[in-house]
Amino acid sequence: MKQRTAGWYIGRILLHCFLMTLAIVFMFPFVWSLLTSLKTMPELFKPMPSGSLQEIVTYMIPKHWRWENYRQVFETVPFERFYLNTILVTIARTLGGVFIASLAGFAFAQLSFKGRDLIFFVLLAGLMVPDQVLIVPRYILMREFGWLDTYQGLIIPLLFSAFGAFLLRQFFLGIPRDFYEAAAIEGASPFRIYRDIYLPLAGPALSAFGFLTFLWSWNEFLWALTITNSTDMRVISVGIALFQGQYNTNTAVMLAAANLATIPLLVLFLFFQKQLVEGIAMTGVKG
Repeated sequence: MKQRTAGWYIGRILLHCFLMTLAIVFMFPFVWSLLTSLKTMPELFKPMPSGSLQEIVTYMIPKHWRWENYRQVFETVPFERFYLNTILVTIARTLGGVFIASLAGFAFAQLSFKGRDLIFFVLLAGLMVPDQVLIVPRYILMREFGWLDTYQGLIIPLLFSAFGAFLLRQFFLGIPRDFYEAAAIEGASPFRIYRDIYLPLAGPALSAFGFLTFLWSWNEFLWALTITNSTDMRVISVGIALFQGQYNTNTAVMLAAANLATIPLLVLFLFFQKQLVEGIAMTGVKG
C-alpha cells in the first residue's frame, strides 16, 4: 500500500476548505431568503449596516420570527391551486418529454433511414433558436386549437426537447450495435428492441434528463404567463408575481412563497443527485 505524505494530507485539507467555502457562498442566498421570509415589515425596510460582520449577521437574523408570513401566502392567493397545477403540468411534461426524447434519441443513434443526418442537423440548429421567438406562432396555434387557458395548452407545446434528443442520442451511441443486430436477427421489431433492451440500459441518462426537465418545467414562466388568463390555471412561477403590489410589496411573504416553491426541487435533488451525476457523465459526446 502506497504511503501518503504530509503534502497529500495538506492538499486534501486545502481542497475541503475550498469546497466548504464554495458551499457557504452558494448556500448564502437560500439562507438569506429563508431568514428574510420570517421578518416583519418594519425589519424589511431597515438599512443594512456597513460595519462589522457581527452587525451584518445580527441584521440578517429576524428579531421577531414571523411564521405567519407562510400562512399569509395561502390566505393571499389560492396557492394550493398553483401547486396542484404546477405538479400536474410538470409531471406530464417530464414523463412525455423523456418518452419522446428517448424515442428520437434511439432513432437517431441506432436506426438507418433516409435523411437521418440532415434531420439531426436541423434538430441541432433548432437549439440555436431562442424560445422567445416561438411564443407568437405557438400562441396562434393554441388559439386556433382552442387550447388557451387549458392544461393541454400548457403541456403539449413544450413536450419535445431538442436538447433531450441530443443528450439521449449520445448515450445510445455508447451501447454496442451488436445488441440491436442480435435482437433484429431474432425477429424483434425496432420498438421492441428500444423498449426491452435500450430503455432499461438508459436508466442513468433518463434520470438525468428527467431531472433537468422537471427543474426547467417547474420554473418555466414565460409560456405559462402567455397561455393562461384565469387564476385557476396559474402555476407557481406566475402565481408568485401576484404577491407584488402596485405601490407596496411585502417582500417577506413573496420570499415565503418562493421558498415553498423551492422545497420540491431540493427534495428531488437529494434523492436523484447520484443518478444526475451518473447520467451526465455517461452521455459524453461521441461521434
